Amino acid sequence: MYVLRTPFNVPSFFLSILPFSFVQAADKPALIGGDTNPLSITRIHDRVNYMVSLKFNNGKMAQQWRSVDCKQSKAQLLYEDLLSEEGYTKARFYGNSYLRYAPAQDDKQMTAEDIRMVCQLPIKDARWERLSATDTVGITDLVDVNSIQRVGDILSVRMGYDFADTTWEPPYDAPMELKIEHYLYNCKTHQGDAVALMNFDSEGRVTDSLITADIVRRKSDFKINTEKAQRFEQLCQLPAGKTFTAEGHFIPAANKPASTLMGPSMPDLNNNNPQWLNKYPLSAAIEHQAQSLIKPWALPHFKQVRYTEVSTLGKIKVQLDAQPDGYVRKLEDYGIWTVQRLTLANQLQLKFTMSISSGTVLLNKLQTDMHFPLVTGQRYQAEWDNIDADKKVTASALRCNVTGEGDAQSIAPAFSGKYLLVECHGTHEGQQDSRDKLAWLQDLNIFVPVAQQLGNKPESPVKLENVSVIR
Repeated sequence: MYVLRTPFNVPSFFLSILPFSFVQAADKPALIGGDTNPLSITRIHDRVNYMVSLKFNNGKMAQQWRSVDCKQSKAQLLYEDLLSEEGYTKARFYGNSYLRYAPAQDDKQMTAEDIRMVCQLPIKDARWERLSATDTVGITDLVDVNSIQRVGDILSVRMGYDFADTTWEPPYDAPMELKIEHYLYNCKTHQGDAVALMNFDSEGRVTDSLITADIVRRKSDFKINTEKAQRFEQLCQLPAGKTFTAEGHFIPAANKPASTLMGPSMPDLNNNNPQWLNKYPLSAAIEHQAQSLIKPWALPHFKQVRYTEVSTLGKIKVQLDAQPDGYVRKLEDYGIWTVQRLTLANQLQLKFTMSISSGTVLLNKLQTDMHFPLVTGQRYQAEWDNIDADKKVTASALRCNVTGEGDAQSIAPAFSGKYLLVECHGTHEGQQDSRDKLAWLQDLNIFVPVAQQLGNKPESPVKLENVSVIR
């Protein structure tokens, strides 16, 4: 139960941007081309957003969304989509955050001249005309009158949807106050399609989007209904040079409240926040069994322990917090996501969640002869079932031997007293077997890793760095 079990099956192209040490020596693909997609360019609050399509020498493609504040002459990176051979988004990174929104990062590569050129792009600031009264859930239908263009038979127009509250859109939990849909409509054939969809935050930055192959694949989700077709026909008849008017000019509200209906769907695990896991109680039977295992001999003798695990798998920042109930709450920071577990002594897992998932895994069944205090020569085993949010049950087993002892300061100077060496063999349904060497720190009553082995790979020693203990 101790060994890392996360969906770390990433395409090799990810290695060029993953922040882990084990990829630093990997060959990074070279950029051979890039074009700005004109359908992506927007100007809101004098902020210009745009998307650049990138091509690399290994055949891979990506789309990078950027933003420039023309008032402050400041450039930012918003997010990057990694594309499949067919051009579909297969992964998204907001900075180093994988599959989850993170705030924009300053783009220090753009020069003052680059920023000036972006700000001079020939696109007008959005000007919104209200098309309807605000509905019961706070949405107002709009049209950007400055976007209305007709070239031959083709009408180009951006429709807007203002939200009275700040909402968070799945699957990335990206904040949104305004949604824009860009349509191309043939005034002669009366046919058209959405060609771009973009969500914006309160500062006018794009936080999520559908464009190119992604929106083509989902074109059925954006069919032009009768009401919209009638509106487009009206715009087709708009005389050249005349500004469209409907229900009046609309200015979005500032400082919108957070939505109580469409808040974030994924956990906030910052600083090992317990709020998410607290929402999912263990069964009474498991709770009783877990408490009987740790009381009185395995209650944690610390408030917080921090360290960085360093191995051939990379670096993982770990934070362990002792709870009043005797459990140890563990936060594992992998750079692109975080994992949180509720554990017994940092070995047996009771609960599990990830920063990029709205699901939680709970311990559903446990059979074990584990008992404390541990002594040299002791053997123990555990068999358990976990159940996830979809009610899927997976089985695991663990066999451990207490084989020796040593000085805890040999693991890290911040530790004191003695440790017992515990060697474990784990089997996990649908995953590789694991072999781990753990140190049971007798002064703190927790396990920490010493070595690990996955499947047929060689054993890798684990070094603990940046160790701190708050007692």
